[in-house]
Amino acid sequence: MDAALQLAKKYGFVYLSVGDCGSCTSPPAGDEFISDEILAKMIKFCRDNKKVVAWGEIGIGLNREEHTRGRGKENQIYWFKKQLEAARQVKPPIVIHSRDACQLVFVLKEADMPDYGHGKGTIHCYSGTPEMALQYVEMGYLISIGRVVTYRTARNLVETVKRVPLDKILIETDCPYLSPEPNRGQRNDSNNLELVVEKIAEIKNISPEKVAEATTSNAMSLFNIK
Repeated sequence: MDAALQLAKKYGFVYLSVGDCGSCTSPPAGDEFISDEILAKMIKFCRDNKKVVAWGEIGIGLNREEHTRGRGKENQIYWFKKQLEAARQVKPPIVIHSRDACQLVFVLKEADMPDYGHGKGTIHCYSGTPEMALQYVEMGYLISIGRVVTYRTARNLVETVKRVPLDKILIETDCPYLSPEPNRGQRNDSNNLELVVEKIAEIKNISPEKVAEATTSNAMSLFNIK
C-alpha cells in the first residue's frame, strides 16, 4: 500500500483502491493473504489518505480448481463479507470482483449489504447476464466493461452494453492481463482502452468521443475525483 501511495503522491492523476479480491484470499497453499490485523490497517489507510478513492477489488473467484473446494470457497465468502463491512465503515465506492461466481456474488452482496449501493460501486470486468447487470444498476452500481467486449464470443456482454445506459458504464484495462482484439495475448495497458471505447460506440451506434467523454465523467463522479 505504501508503494502505491508514493506513486499517487508523485503523479496527480494516480489514485488508489484498497482491497483484497476473492481469488487472492485463498491461494493454493491455503495461506490467507488477508487477516483481521491487515484489514484494520486497510481501514486506517483508507481513512488517512485522500488519494484512496475506492475499496476493492473484493469478491469471489472460482476459476481455479483449488478455489472451488472446501476452505478456499468458504474463505472467499467470509472475507468478502468482512470487507463489505469494512467498506461500509469508511464509505468509499466498492469495486466488486466475480470470476465464475456472478450469481453467488450477487446473492451474497444483496443479502449482506442490501443498503450499500446507490452510486457506491462498480462491477469489475462484468461477465454476468444483461438482466443481472440491470439489477446491479438499480442497486446503484456501475458496470465496468473491459477487453472481452471485443471478442467474437462476447454475445452476452454485447447485449449487456446495448441494454445498460451509457451513464452507468465504466471502461477498464485489467492491466497487464486480457488485451482486447486485435492485441489478444499481448501485455495489456491503458493504450488499449481506445479499442474498448470503439467497440462500445459501435454497439450503441454513437461516436467514440461520446463514449470516452461519458465514461470519464462517470468514473470521476463515482470516485469523487475533481
